[in-house]
Amino acid sequence: MLNPSQQIMRLGLGFAVSQALRVIVELGIPDLLAVGEQSVDELAAATQSDADALYRVMRLLAPEGVFREVLPRHFELTEVGAVLRSDRPGPGDFVRMINSEAYLAFGQLPYSVRTGKPAFDKVFGSPRFDWLSEHPEQAALFQRAMVALGQGANEAIAEAYDFKTFTRIVDVGGGHGQLLSAILARNPHLSGVLFDLPSGVAAARQGAGGDLPRTEFVAGDFFESVPTGDIYVIKKVIHDWDDAAAATILRNCRKATPPSGKVLVAETLVPAGDEPNQIKGIDVVILAVTGGLERTQAQYAGLFDAAGLRLERVIQTRGPISIVEASAA
Repeated sequence: MLNPSQQIMRLGLGFAVSQALRVIVELGIPDLLAVGEQSVDELAAATQSDADALYRVMRLLAPEGVFREVLPRHFELTEVGAVLRSDRPGPGDFVRMINSEAYLAFGQLPYSVRTGKPAFDKVFGSPRFDWLSEHPEQAALFQRAMVALGQGANEAIAEAYDFKTFTRIVDVGGGHGQLLSAILARNPHLSGVLFDLPSGVAAARQGAGGDLPRTEFVAGDFFESVPTGDIYVIKKVIHDWDDAAAATILRNCRKATPPSGKVLVAETLVPAGDEPNQIKGIDVVILAVTGGLERTQAQYAGLFDAAGLRLERVIQTRGPISIVEASAA
């Protein structure tokens, strides 16, 4: 049992664990240990690393449940660490992405707290998504990270909502296309539109998120306009933007939606109370990186009102994500 000072010290060292995870993913340590336990010397030789330095990083992660030191300087992979293997769908790409340029921006969190503006712009000289559009390798990593982050959520959304009365679904900011793929697979009567920036559309065309039959691929800017359809789905997009920008996206969807149409915002709602919840951590990261925010149900109701929409209901899926349904006010 940690005393209060020790607890604060542990929290303050959280960055060491996150960066250690990035190191072992980039070196491919989980892949090397997939065949069984190995010595640090063997792992260092295979990765052209310093054995003593690698041991210290792995020793840090062992108490976190990533590795198990079975003999002095000999480690095996745990069930937790196995999700970081490159041959398994898992959070490895997310770990790399969030601990790269986003991590550097987060180092300037005090700037965001003082100003309310994203520190990413200050550190890198341009907004997050503009920067990604100019750095294709990092943009590709971002798309893979979003696939990992969305595991299970896309299927949960597709099964939780009844799309029977609609004919053309537009996935706004659909990126890799994983959500649209899941919806179309369950609803063969639907045609789809994958709408995103060129980098996102390219990832979807290459099948990053799965098969996309009956789909039109459209590159564009959702701050200008969106393609026509009778139902719009916007997953993990609105949270990237402040209220003014988010309302613009939603207003453009409302303009393109027929009177009987719907706008579905798929997001993780911030729960009340002070219980630990991953979404609270993601919310603060978003503050520093994009300037957006995670919202409560009441905040979404206010946002819809500003965009000329009315919150109809909130559907809780079997995953840690909700569908917030809106129609024209």
